[in-house]
Amino acid sequence: MVCHWILIVFLIKLLAVDFATGSAINVNKFYEKLIKANLNESVDPCENFYEYACGNWYRNYDGGKAEYIDMPGYMDYKVNQQFKELMAGGNDMKWKTGVYQKAKHLYEGCENVEQLVLNQFLAAVESEVEMEWPIFTLDNEDKWLNASNFDWQRVLAVLRRYGLNGIFLTQNVNVNPRNSSQYFLEISQHYEGASVLEPDDVENIFINFGMDHNASHSLTKEIIEFETTLSNLSKIVFVNETESRNYADNFQQMHLKELQESIPEIDWMKYFQIVLNTTTTTKPEDLSNLTIQTFALTPEFFSNLKELLEGYSNETIAYYIMLKFMYYINDNLPYGRQRNCVKYIRSYMPVFMNYLYEEQFFKSKRLEVEKSLGRMFDNLKKSFESLVKDNHLKLNTQEQNFILKELHHMQLKIGNLPRNCSEEFVEKFYEKLNVNSSDFIQTHLNVLRFMNELHYRNLEAKPTTIADKVYHLDTASLSSSSPVKIFENAILVPHGYLQLPLYDTRLHQLHQYSLLGFIMAHEIIHAYDLFHIIYDHESNYDYLGSKVAHHFTPHLKCYSHSARSDIASENIADVSGLRVAFNYYQTIMDDSKDEIAFPFLRLTKEQYFFVNSVQFLCADIYKIAALGLNTTSDLAHDMHDKRVQQNWSKYGEFSLAFNCSPKSKMSPPEESCRIW
Repeated sequence: MVCHWILIVFLIKLLAVDFATGSAINVNKFYEKLIKANLNESVDPCENFYEYACGNWYRNYDGGKAEYIDMPGYMDYKVNQQFKELMAGGNDMKWKTGVYQKAKHLYEGCENVEQLVLNQFLAAVESEVEMEWPIFTLDNEDKWLNASNFDWQRVLAVLRRYGLNGIFLTQNVNVNPRNSSQYFLEISQHYEGASVLEPDDVENIFINFGMDHNASHSLTKEIIEFETTLSNLSKIVFVNETESRNYADNFQQMHLKELQESIPEIDWMKYFQIVLNTTTTTKPEDLSNLTIQTFALTPEFFSNLKELLEGYSNETIAYYIMLKFMYYINDNLPYGRQRNCVKYIRSYMPVFMNYLYEEQFFKSKRLEVEKSLGRMFDNLKKSFESLVKDNHLKLNTQEQNFILKELHHMQLKIGNLPRNCSEEFVEKFYEKLNVNSSDFIQTHLNVLRFMNELHYRNLEAKPTTIADKVYHLDTASLSSSSPVKIFENAILVPHGYLQLPLYDTRLHQLHQYSLLGFIMAHEIIHAYDLFHIIYDHESNYDYLGSKVAHHFTPHLKCYSHSARSDIASENIADVSGLRVAFNYYQTIMDDSKDEIAFPFLRLTKEQYFFVNSVQFLCADIYKIAALGLNTTSDLAHDMHDKRVQQNWSKYGEFSLAFNCSPKSKMSPPEESCRIW
């Protein structure tokens, strides 16, 4: 026991070692020790493969820490620690001017704020919405001034500047599905997202503001009733991606004046004048010719909405909007068991933080990493191409060519920055962002507004290459180190995963392809999942993709344990990604050099592939169980252990590698799960 814990302490210390001057042999030996330490060889891999491959991870990585509970969390923690050292040590002249100073002030403002009170955010926008929130008039004997004159459209338009969306109507910037290089302002009807109001929360909010219990209970009941009725009105009916009708028919383009004629219940001219006040060069008098894209728009909804609003007092409607804004602000604050201000800045100043990481940690090895990952990417694409040509789905020639054309045009992007990014570019990018380290409330609002306005830049942006783009993803993706398939035909690999314990260019290719290779193969398959399959190599909608998706149908019952199509897509990407990566892995097994002597850890090369393929999913399952988590924080994946148990068992080569009996838990199901 004593020797075991000495080994663990040794490994934790090794995780912090810089291998810049180390040999390839040392790096590989270090990696092999990590794998060995994570294994729980007392478990039968055919019964609980996740526990077998990851059972001791929580000991080695101290997964009980509040900062992380799994390997993705550990990699983010490691990157955040690297940033934290830079931010804390940034005392030279560079950090006292320009964008460096803004980042430093944002970090310090986050670190130094003592208490975040949501009513301060309400007060900060009052002058802009041109009203006093009714909650602030509880102590007044006079009636709320806007009781008979409440302009909810103006209030929503102002709050939309800060990113609030989906209240009565949803408005975004989106691509033309028939021409992905063209962006439009897009509207659809109200959509009820994840932040449904909870009665107990709402009532407590009112009580904390000073409202008495009877009044708070009565008002809460009315607001919940209002939201329920609104949700029932707003069922969006659209053509599904796999229906025989054209999915692109969900989208229509019209001039603003035509939209006004079609839906007179909303003053669209006023709404967009407020929303676009500082984000477009279009003159107000020309807005009538502004092109608007609609998605599955139902004009009847807006007439029903008008009738609904007329049935409630202005005060109730104002309270509803106020609560939604408070929920939205709360979701975007740097809360948590520990305030993570580095993660906050990664989310809201991502271009600067990516540039900082590139300059301080990645620039010296970029060329070598690009060459190594580029070769891996090309090999994995060739592996997938061979599967497409095997034609398990029985695609016709036209359908096969559709898949292969997208594959051949697919690109790899390392780091979410434009090629040859300069400090001057970053400086100009953030020139309109105002940051005050002593006023975090206003600074946070400024940051939300700035991030929201980035989307409007697409309306005027000129077509550019993937290599020269910055992708404005959601805040969770921006602060994550995990690779991701972006809408355009590319795989984005952030800097964070491109370091030990997940990757190093000196690692043997058996290590590389069985872990990062699988991760990249997983993302390649996402180009052909239940959502992306309908888009071609230029990210334009093509009905031919829907025809390909129909070939999935006989195999989808294998993934029916999840009713959610996003999780089903992730599971499909796991199983097919394993096949793509393993197919290539088999071609290099016999050609591998002697740096790794097999049987290694009593594993064959085939067994080692599967053990290493799950290392990025290792987690403290005991901590996860105590937290009652069923899906990952992005809600798009099953929890790690369930994901591995379900998906790795669907790939028949796993069972063969470990010689599992047909009755074991990890043996493949009788029905075919193979799509690619």
